[in-house]
Amino acid sequence: MNKVGLSVDDIQQIVAGFFGSIVGVSKQSHQNFGALVLSVISGTASATYLTPIIAAPLNIKDPKYMLGLSFFMGTLGLRGVEAVASKLNLYAIKDKSSGSQSSD
Repeated sequence: MNKVGLSVDDIQQIVAGFFGSIVGVSKQSHQNFGALVLSVISGTASATYLTPIIAAPLNIKDPKYMLGLSFFMGTLGLRGVEAVASKLNLYAIKDKSSGSQSSD
């Protein structure tokens, strides 16, 4: 572990997510540099925080598979967050808490 409390595996996971997010945004058309940077940051964050959540029920413990999953989650970026939220029915919870207001 280093001084900030990250292990080598954690750093590798963040790097894999970062490069995955770069691959993911290169396939999308972005209108400005700010949107591009935001997409890379969100893809990296998605990979960093969602990889352990997704790996646990799938019983993935091998570091090589974790890095692959992290790269994949980085590539998916916000689409990955939406997919996980949909599977966990988080949209239904949000809809119930917002009452009868519609976002359409």
